[in-house]
Amino acid sequence: MESSTPDTRLDCAAVVRALWEYLDGRASPELVGDIDEHLARCEGCRAHFEFEERLVETIAALRRQHSDPVRLRQQVLGVLRAAGMGRSDPS
Repeated sequence: MESSTPDTRLDCAAVVRALWEYLDGRASPELVGDIDEHLARCEGCRAHFEFEERLVETIAALRRQHSDPVRLRQQVLGVLRAAGMGRSDPS
Protein backbone atom coordinates (compact mmCIF):
# COMPACT_ATOMS: atom_id res chain seq x y z
CA MET A 1 0.00 0.00 0.00
CA GLU A 2 1.29 3.44 -0.91
CA SER A 3 1.91 6.02 1.77
CA SER A 4 -0.76 8.70 2.00
CA THR A 5 1.90 11.27 2.87
CA PRO A 6 3.68 12.47 -0.28
CA ASP A 7 7.37 13.30 -0.28
CA THR A 8 7.40 17.10 -0.06
CA ARG A 9 11.05 17.45 -1.05
CA LEU A 10 11.12 18.25 -4.74
CA ASP A 11 14.30 17.84 -6.74
CA CYS A 12 15.54 20.63 -9.01
CA ALA A 13 14.11 19.10 -12.19
CA ALA A 14 10.63 18.86 -10.65
CA VAL A 15 10.80 22.46 -9.43
CA VAL A 16 11.88 23.77 -12.83
CA ARG A 17 9.10 21.79 -14.55
CA ALA A 18 6.52 23.25 -12.15
CA LEU A 19 7.63 26.90 -12.31
CA TRP A 20 5.19 27.99 -15.03
CA GLU A 21 2.25 26.52 -13.11
CA TYR A 22 3.61 28.16 -9.95
CA LEU A 23 4.07 31.56 -11.62
CA ASP A 24 0.62 31.39 -13.25
CA GLY A 25 -1.00 30.80 -9.86
CA ARG A 26 -2.30 27.40 -10.98
CA ALA A 27 -0.23 25.30 -8.58
CA SER A 28 -1.92 23.59 -5.67
CA PRO A 29 -1.25 25.05 -2.22
CA GLU A 30 0.82 21.96 -1.40
CA LEU A 31 2.97 22.39 -4.52
CA VAL A 32 3.39 26.10 -3.79
CA GLY A 33 4.64 25.25 -0.30
CA ASP A 34 7.04 22.62 -1.64
CA ILE A 35 8.41 25.00 -4.28
CA ASP A 36 8.75 27.85 -1.77
CA GLU A 37 10.65 25.50 0.52
CA HIS A 38 12.95 24.36 -2.30
CA LEU A 39 13.59 27.91 -3.56
CA ALA A 40 14.52 29.00 -0.03
CA ARG A 41 17.39 26.52 0.02
CA CYS A 42 18.45 26.15 -3.64
CA GLU A 43 20.32 29.08 -5.19
CA GLY A 44 20.34 27.56 -8.68
CA CYS A 45 16.58 27.07 -8.81
CA ARG A 46 16.04 30.47 -7.23
CA ALA A 47 18.04 32.07 -10.07
CA HIS A 48 16.00 30.09 -12.61
CA PHE A 49 12.78 31.19 -10.90
CA GLU A 50 13.85 34.84 -10.87
CA PHE A 51 14.60 34.70 -14.61
CA GLU A 52 11.25 33.08 -15.42
CA GLU A 53 9.43 35.53 -13.15
CA ARG A 54 11.02 38.49 -14.97
CA LEU A 55 10.16 36.88 -18.32
CA VAL A 56 6.50 36.43 -17.33
CA GLU A 57 6.30 40.00 -16.02
CA THR A 58 7.90 41.37 -19.21
CA ILE A 59 5.53 39.41 -21.45
CA ALA A 60 2.53 40.55 -19.38
CA ALA A 61 3.65 44.18 -19.61
CA LEU A 62 4.19 43.91 -23.36
CA ARG A 63 0.81 42.24 -23.79
CA ARG A 64 -0.90 45.16 -22.04
CA GLN A 65 0.90 47.58 -24.37
CA HIS A 66 0.25 45.75 -27.62
CA SER A 67 -2.82 44.23 -29.17
CA ASP A 68 -0.93 42.91 -32.22
CA PRO A 69 0.24 39.35 -31.36
CA VAL A 70 2.65 39.18 -34.32
CA ARG A 71 4.43 42.36 -33.28
CA LEU A 72 4.46 41.24 -29.65
CA ARG A 73 6.05 37.93 -30.66
CA GLN A 74 8.73 39.76 -32.63
CA GLN A 75 9.51 41.99 -29.66
CA VAL A 76 9.71 39.05 -27.25
CA LEU A 77 12.01 37.17 -29.63
CA GLY A 78 14.15 40.30 -29.97
CA VAL A 79 14.52 40.54 -26.20
CA LEU A 80 15.44 36.85 -25.99
CA ARG A 81 18.00 37.18 -28.80
CA ALA A 82 19.52 40.23 -27.11
CA ALA A 83 19.87 38.12 -23.96
CA GLY A 84 21.65 35.42 -25.99
CA MET A 85 18.66 33.06 -26.08
CA GLY A 86 16.28 31.88 -28.72
CA ARG A 87 16.57 31.36 -32.43
CA SER A 88 17.99 34.02 -34.71
CA ASP A 89 15.17 33.66 -37.28
CA PRO A 90 11.71 34.89 -36.23
CA SER A 91 9.74 32.06 -37.87
